[in-house]
Amino acid sequence: MRATEIAQRLSAQVDGVVRLLLPNGKRVGQEWRAGSSNGESGQSLGVHLTGDKAGVWSDFSTGESGDLIGLWMACRNLTLRDACKEAMDYLGIREERMDPPAKRYSRPTKEGVHRVSPEHLAWFTDTRKIAEATVKAYRVASRDGAIMFPYLRDGELIAAKYRKLPKTFRQDADCEPCLFGWQAMAEDARSVIICEGELDAMAWHTYGFPALSVPMGGGGGAKQGWIASEYDRLGLYDTIYLSLDSDGPGQQAEREIADRLGRERCRIVRLPHKDANECLMAGVDLGEMAGALRDARTLDPSELRGAAEFEEAVWQEFTRKDEGLLLPWKKTHDTLKLRPGETSIWAGVNGHGKSAVISHVVADMATHGVRCCVASMEYRTPVWLMKMARQIAGNGNPSEQYIRQIIRELKNWLWAFDVSGAAKGQRILEVFRYARRRYDIELFVIDNLTKCGFADDDYSGQKQFIEEVTDFARIEETHIAIAAHMRKSENEDSPGGKMGVKGSGGITDMVDTVIEVWRNKPRERAVAIAERDNEPVAEKYRDQGDTLLFVRKQRATGLEPTVALWFDRATTQFLSAPNYTPRPLLEIPARAVA
Repeated sequence: MRATEIAQRLSAQVDGVVRLLLPNGKRVGQEWRAGSSNGESGQSLGVHLTGDKAGVWSDFSTGESGDLIGLWMACRNLTLRDACKEAMDYLGIREERMDPPAKRYSRPTKEGVHRVSPEHLAWFTDTRKIAEATVKAYRVASRDGAIMFPYLRDGELIAAKYRKLPKTFRQDADCEPCLFGWQAMAEDARSVIICEGELDAMAWHTYGFPALSVPMGGGGGAKQGWIASEYDRLGLYDTIYLSLDSDGPGQQAEREIADRLGRERCRIVRLPHKDANECLMAGVDLGEMAGALRDARTLDPSELRGAAEFEEAVWQEFTRKDEGLLLPWKKTHDTLKLRPGETSIWAGVNGHGKSAVISHVVADMATHGVRCCVASMEYRTPVWLMKMARQIAGNGNPSEQYIRQIIRELKNWLWAFDVSGAAKGQRILEVFRYARRRYDIELFVIDNLTKCGFADDDYSGQKQFIEEVTDFARIEETHIAIAAHMRKSENEDSPGGKMGVKGSGGITDMVDTVIEVWRNKPRERAVAIAERDNEPVAEKYRDQGDTLLFVRKQRATGLEPTVALWFDRATTQFLSAPNYTPRPLLEIPARAVA
């Protein structure tokens, strides 16, 4: 929660807040008056108690002013972060969070590090025009003949990059991705500039605007891995100025960072030269740089776009290759995909294996580098993870060491929405949105729709939820798979079809793909009879699959294949052919399998 949002919450309880922070003050008209932020009695400091300005304060003797978070900082002598934490405790707000998976990072050694050398300082001040005070503020050092840019957080050395003049670069391996420049940021700052290089951050500081730098430059995807580490720390800022290079990779990075950190608070800075350090070396004055911040543009709502923007996208549609997440079975790769921006329904009668099929799909994807998040309200989290681990092992009786190793291997690829029983649909989407933006989840699973807090006959609520889910998938460019029940019929000997999905008809209308999971009960009976009588299976059933996936709808291609699968009871894997045998989905060292 941002500092301004917390201040707004406090303003609704301004009477109690001022009595807590300024207990020796008193009410004078529509204000609470005290001597200063130290809390003594007097008239110099006033806090508005009513109207639109409730919570706004001014100290007329010092010229200080601000909102109630600023007052909390002043009265308690706290940093912005600590003041927000105390205020949230006061308000009874507990932020829900998904802690990042435990991961061991290396830390740079301080051996051989010393104060920045005269040669390096001269390069900063004479060549790059960066102020000596800035070099000191960012605690730049020298090591082994190279300039050392220390990545510090709360005074702790997290990572380091090195530049040996003129242009030889290296960085310490396996360090946590984080932003450069926290050591130079004011503790009460409510806005922050993020740029593309350490020298650009230092150039902004030389102009009088402390800034941070991303660790790996602009570009896309993997280069924004620092967001997961810095997400909470950046959460307090009201405004984030993105001053990245104006080239293609820089603009791509702007969009990705803004989408993850919140488009509503990000501003795009355009400079007269490629970056802040080039502006500094070219002699651009302070007024022009301040104007660039003042004129930084907001990001228009994603819904408001001119038709001309779609020129390239329209042509790409004519030449587009069908891309999406692939299912575990090679024979489906050309006919069925889980595409980003889409939603799929996986429907089936109770006991027909839809949850097991979806589990196999997630297991295969998570073990092949796809980030997945599962909301399984049918089973407790350890139970469905146990079932999935058996599928991954490809072994009906895996060893303890093997299972423990499998779960450890999943730490960067699989997350759980840890709720059993019914969960409200809105809460599911809130957590999914957080997981998408922080961890870049590519596949979400809801198992199942009836556990999302709706009554069986609440067709309106179900339809509205599915509409919100499809909107979420489209906006966040991810895929959501939803398990759903089929309506009861006279028997289970034949599939139910698209119209047999339980609930509102709008469910199958709004989603992109509908898959019916059908357990071939007639074949099961035929196999049981053949085994009892020690005879071959009747020819009619011999080549039929144990489980059939009927694709009832696939909006992107119109293809509606039927996929036959053969079920292995020991591992609960679904196999592509009757003569196939289960296999491990994850390569694990042999010593862990034994």
